Amino acid sequence: MPAPLVRDLAKTASLTDAAATALRRRGVADRLAGLAARTGWAAFHEAAQAWIDDPAQSLDAHFLQAFEDLRGLSASGLPAPARPGT
Repeated sequence: MPAPLVRDLAKTASLTDAAATALRRRGVADRLAGLAARTGWAAFHEAAQAWIDDPAQSLDAHFLQAFEDLRGLSASGLPAPARPGT
C-alpha cells in the first residue's frame, strides 16, 4: 500500500476516533458515536468534492446539503435488510 494512502487512512481513523470519543463523553451510545463520527467524515468528503466541483456555493452550503441528503435517505423508508438468523 502506498505510504500517502497509509497516512491518509491513519489520519482518518484518528479523527473519527477523536470525534466518536467526544460524542461518547457527551452521552452518545458507543455504537452510535462511532457511526456518527464515520458518517460525519463521509459527509465532509462528499461536501468537499461538491465544493471543488461547484465553488460558487460555500463549503458550508455543500456540507448542509450532504446532511440534508442523508436525512432524506434515512426518511425514505428503505426496508432494513434481514439480519442473519432471523
